[in-house]
Amino acid sequence: MEALNKKLTAENAELRQQLKDALASSAHHAEQAKSAARHSSILSAALETVPVGVVLAEAPGGEIFLGNSRVEELVGHPVLRSEDTDSYGEWISFHADGRQVESHEYPLSRVIRDGEEYAELDVHYQRGDGSRFWMKIVGRPIRDDDGEMLAAAVALIDIEKERQLQRDQAILIGELDHRVKNAFTVVKSIVSQSLRKDGVPDGLRDTIDRRLDAYAAAHAGLVGRQWKTVTISGIVREILGQQVEEGRVQPAGPDIELPEKQALALSMAFYELSTNAFKYGALSVDDGTVELIWSVSEEPDSMLQINWMERDGPITVEPKGKGFGSFIIERALAMETQGSVTIEYPATGLTWQLIAPLAKVKQD
Repeated sequence: MEALNKKLTAENAELRQQLKDALASSAHHAEQAKSAARHSSILSAALETVPVGVVLAEAPGGEIFLGNSRVEELVGHPVLRSEDTDSYGEWISFHADGRQVESHEYPLSRVIRDGEEYAELDVHYQRGDGSRFWMKIVGRPIRDDDGEMLAAAVALIDIEKERQLQRDQAILIGELDHRVKNAFTVVKSIVSQSLRKDGVPDGLRDTIDRRLDAYAAAHAGLVGRQWKTVTISGIVREILGQQVEEGRVQPAGPDIELPEKQALALSMAFYELSTNAFKYGALSVDDGTVELIWSVSEEPDSMLQINWMERDGPITVEPKGKGFGSFIIERALAMETQGSVTIEYPATGLTWQLIAPLAKVKQD
């Protein structure tokens, strides 16, 4: 009897311990569930505070399971719970050329199906009421600690105002270009009429006309780039394009961008150098060439160096006087770049060099 009681007591103790462990485990799971629910609430609240639309889709299928309220504000209809990546076409939008965006082109599909780490696309989105606006879609994957993709997220950003500003800017730049060209035409007309007098040297009017045309061409090249920056190679192609194609001018150098003021001065300098080469230098004979080389020295004091070297032309003779062209290729360019210009007249051909601090050149 005593042995039976001991056995029952031991079994009761074991049952009580199991019950205690079960209650503790239940409490732990309840705490975990409570914590998970709290984190989910925080995540949902956080998504509602961001100023862009956010859409989440599971991987690898691509079913959309979450979208914040900003999405509905942007697109003008409820969040579409697309079943898979092949169903994203129900979000109707269009490319700039008017072609409708297909399911596989959306960043969400490109991330989930194609494995892209970053996907971006600007679309002309069609709202629920039929109106359209420009929207940028940016997608990224969501991975676990082992790198496996769990889901993907895209941000929807309203860029309609940005696009409108770009359109307005293009209109203003076009109008500015038109007015400046008209101003050049008026100036040429005034100069032409003013030079219709006895005693004016032959060819002077033609020389001034060609210089105004070169200035207008340089201006047009800058306006085409929306008054930002121009590369030196771009200036060379603009001013010396035909000579470069024929091999008469041989350019070489890295892509270096210049602000519009310095680019305009360098354009005029190249024009004056080429004009002089056609009249008196290497380009005035069939076999003559020009080497046009530019480079940048190492940091910290980076210096831009440009060399114009004429070869196989007539014997060079230093001019007795200096005119407008000399002013452009020397003093004007040096002032605009805060650099120094050197011109030499060896018998083998004229050499011209500009050395300027790159940091100063790039300041606009």
